This record gives sequence, structure tokens and C-alpha cells, in this order.
Amino acid sequence: MEPVRRVLLLGEGNFSFAASLCGAAGTHVVATCYESEEEVSGRGRAAESIRRLRERGDEVVFSVDCTKLKDYFLPEKREFDCIYFNFPHCGRKAGVVKNRELLAHFFHSSAEVLTEEGEVHVALCNGQGGTPADQPRREWHNSWQIVAVAAGAGFILSNVHPFKAETIHGYKCTGYRGFLELNSNHPVRTVKEKLTAELSQAFPLQNIDYCLSLLHQGHLNGVCRSNIFWIILSPEETQSTEEMSNGLANAVSFSHVDFCRDTDKNGWVNVQEGCHISKQYCLRPSLLPYAQAVVQRGAFSPGTLYVLSGPVFRKCLITPYSVPVFHEMVLVCATNRGTENSCIQVLVNNIKTSIHSLHQTVSSFKLNINLQEAMSFETTELNDFAAFESQLGKIQYFICMEIDTSGSCEKGSCVGIIRTAHYELVSSELVVVFASLNLDLLTMLICGISDWRMLWTSDTRFLSQFPRGQLRLFKSFSLYPPSYVHDVSFWVPDGEQFDEVAFHTIARQVSGEMVISIQLIDSFQQSETGRKSLCYRLTFQSCDKALSRQEVAEMQLLFRKEINERLHVTLR
Repeated sequence: MEPVRRVLLLGEGNFSFAASLCGAAGTHVVATCYESEEEVSGRGRAAESIRRLRERGDEVVFSVDCTKLKDYFLPEKREFDCIYFNFPHCGRKAGVVKNRELLAHFFHSSAEVLTEEGEVHVALCNGQGGTPADQPRREWHNSWQIVAVAAGAGFILSNVHPFKAETIHGYKCTGYRGFLELNSNHPVRTVKEKLTAELSQAFPLQNIDYCLSLLHQGHLNGVCRSNIFWIILSPEETQSTEEMSNGLANAVSFSHVDFCRDTDKNGWVNVQEGCHISKQYCLRPSLLPYAQAVVQRGAFSPGTLYVLSGPVFRKCLITPYSVPVFHEMVLVCATNRGTENSCIQVLVNNIKTSIHSLHQTVSSFKLNINLQEAMSFETTELNDFAAFESQLGKIQYFICMEIDTSGSCEKGSCVGIIRTAHYELVSSELVVVFASLNLDLLTMLICGISDWRMLWTSDTRFLSQFPRGQLRLFKSFSLYPPSYVHDVSFWVPDGEQFDEVAFHTIARQVSGEMVISIQLIDSFQQSETGRKSLCYRLTFQSCDKALSRQEVAEMQLLFRKEINERLHVTLR
């Protein structure tokens, strides 16, 4: 009788990969995940997969740290013939340095529980490995350097082959789980659901729940090119945008997000010779194009309020209330020409009533919500959300929110905008009203969350403060986190305009959103040469953990290298 092959699976999300392997002849599967059984059980079809594994005699273990594997198994059960780790990642905000560290600790840990002839299989997104097999190949310093990292624990790379999820029966990646999913208890989802329920009392309401692509092909008219995250797909990865709509993990690898590549006057990415690019996309910066498509399709019904929602992505400067990714809700309604102001008033009144109701359950602070004409605002007064919206087309009104408490929020924050449009495709007698709301900013102001990064934390102590369907005043669980200050000085390239948004965006990327402030502290120009020098001060701090001095030093070194290569500055 042949010996049973023991297979260890790490980082299972919904256990669909493990379920696809269970029952294989001569194989005993030990499937594990980092979360607790309670956290996993509500995930789509996870309970069914776990039940199937146990019925077949395989093992399921929860709360397993992949960097300390020997701690979870008795000495006689520590030897595995094969270890699988599919798409490892420290979390949404982690950069390449943190993920390299994760892999390094994982390989060292694997060496302690692997048989002498055993194998380790790691699945990565294309480009992350930093090997010649990655096409397109990412720059070495910006990759996970898997060969070198594995070598540190005595492993060699012996084979590379594509991960074909479609060939694995029942497998579904859980890499990107949105705030707005049905089983989510995220406060952003609660705000969205409460708003929708309130509006349904005044309008016949229809949710647009079909998948909306995360990618937009080409360029949005009127939008500044430097405010968009460009995506570059190689020919073998080009799919229909419908296939890319279900999440970032499968459809879009962030290794292909070009944070600051130059674009030409038409907004297209300038690609170096030798790069084989078939199509160019950007991460969608707005749901407005989809809302306009709803109007122009035949099924659009005047009088009905259509609701679209989902994440959008915009480059912006680093401040606590400047959000590079947030959940937008767009409301669309057609009304007879001449009655649009009445429609807007009903819409805004219901939004105000709903927000007031939500806020009263959270805090006793005074809340003011105002509808202000766009003409009353100067461009310099607009926050990032409103400023970007103004690029998408003419705005009639801003929805502004102010909470009367010292220092708890930006005074008069714009949380929504309203615009109107005429579409001959519907009827010359109809005017379409569009309202766009920043759900993340709304949630922050209602719940007293002073840092947008907290909305994206994977720490369970955040969500535990918001039981399903309830909103509360947020209480920080990370007290007095250490902060570190680093300065960087450089010469700006001669004759070029310095792109400060790109500068901030690179800081976000290399630090995994650990830079909380960037300030210009010095600027001078040499009279004899005309060369311009800038000095910026960067403050590093996490919102949910304590950063070490060494971690920050590595981030700063990588940042210096990136701005030198991408922005062509000369470091001083």
C-alpha cells in the first residue's frame, strides 16, 4: 500500500481550492486559514466546502499563522509532502517590502514542517515574482523577489507554470471583498442601505446590481490625466471588461497600475519601445459613465430612481480626508422639464433626513447639511472629491456637511454633488438628475472616523465596533502610534513642471499608505543656473498598528529610489 501524501494548504479564503482537492486518491488535505471559523463561515459557500472536507476525512484548521507553522502541529504530524500558498498578501495597504517579509518568514516556517523531498507551491499575480517568467516583468526592486527570498530558507525555484483558476472545479478567489457585499457589516454598507431605504419611501427605486467594470478604456473627457490610475495589460491578459468586473484580485493586478507614467496630450500612456501592449485602461474614477449608460439604454423608466454603487479610484494629495479609493453611490432620475428643481429638492430632503437619522443614533453633536449652488464656491474651497467631480461636467449643487465639534472633521465637507443633463434619446421634454455621494466620507463624518485608512483596515477590532446594521461613534484601538519624520531634497528636472500629485501617489504606493503627511518645507532657485530645489517632509504613521523605525527607513529608501527613477529628479 502506497503511503498517503500529506498536503498543507495555507491562506484559504472560502476553502473552495481545498474542496477541489479533497477526495484525491492517496492524498490527505490539511486546509488552513488565518481567520477564525466565525469570520470565515459567512463567506460565500465556505461552510459547504468546510463540511465537504470534514466528511471526506480531511482536516480544517483555523487561525493559522503561516510564519509559525510548527506551532500548530504535533511533532509526529509536522511533515508535509507539499505546501500550497495561493496569492499570499499582508493586506490591502501592504507594499512590496512587507510582502517580501511575509514570504521570507513563510519559507523559513515551511522548511520546519516539510519532508526532505517536499515541495512548496506559491501562486502570485503576474509580475510580482520578479523572474524572467513574469511577463511583463516588473523592475526587480519593485517585485517580491521570490527566488532570493526563498533561497534565504534553502529553497530553489524548480518550476513555473500558470495558475488556471478556471480548471479548478468550484474555485473562487476571495482576494477583493467589497464593503457593499450582502454579507458585509461594514459601516459604509450600513450607510448605503439606510440611505437607499429612506429614498425608497419617496421614489420608485431600482438598484443596478449587475457587475460594473472596474476598468475604463481610454480617457474621460475633461479629467486631468494626472488624477487617474492607469492600467497596462499585456495581450494575453486582455479580457472583456465584463470579465474584469468582479474584483481586483483576479481581474487587475496592482503590479500593472502605473501610478505616474507620462501620458501624451490625448491621455494615452507613453509606452517604451519593445512593450507589447494591446489596450490601455484606467481604474474607473467615477460611476457617472455607467449612470449615463443607464439613461441611454431602452429600459430606463422616467420617474424611477436608479441607484449604482461601487468603489472608484482617484489620485489625490495625502490628507486625512483625501481618499484615493472610496465607494460612490450615484442616483439617477428623470423628470419633466421645468420640474427638475422640485425633484432635486425632494431628493436632497430625503438624503438629509436619512443622514440626520443616522447621525442621531451615533452622536449628540449638531449636524448641518446644506445644498449650496456651485457658483458660490471658489475652486480653492473645494475638497478633493468635489474638485474631481467638477472635472466630469457642470455641477448645479454641492451637498455640504458640517458637524459642530472642535476638530472632528473638515468644516463644510462636500459629501455629494448634483448635476442635470438633457438626453434626446429619452425625450426632449425630460431632464435627468444625477446625484453622486461619497459614502466613505459620509461614514467618516457620521461615525467620527478621522482617518480614511481605518475604513480599509483588516483588524477585526474595527468592524467589531459596528454590529450588523448599527452605526456607532468610533473609538480608536491604536493609541499613540509612533510617527517618524524623514526629509527628502532634490533638484527638479530642468524645464519640467513638478507633478506633486504623482509625488504623493508614489509615497502612497511604496509605503502601503503609511505616509500621513507631506509638507513642502523649503524651495529655492539658483540665480546663475535657474535650477529649482525642493525639500519635502514626510511623516510616517500607521492607523492600526505600531511601525518600527527599520520599516520606515526601508520605505524612505525605496521612496527616494522611486522618485529618482519615475519623476527624474536629482536627489540631494
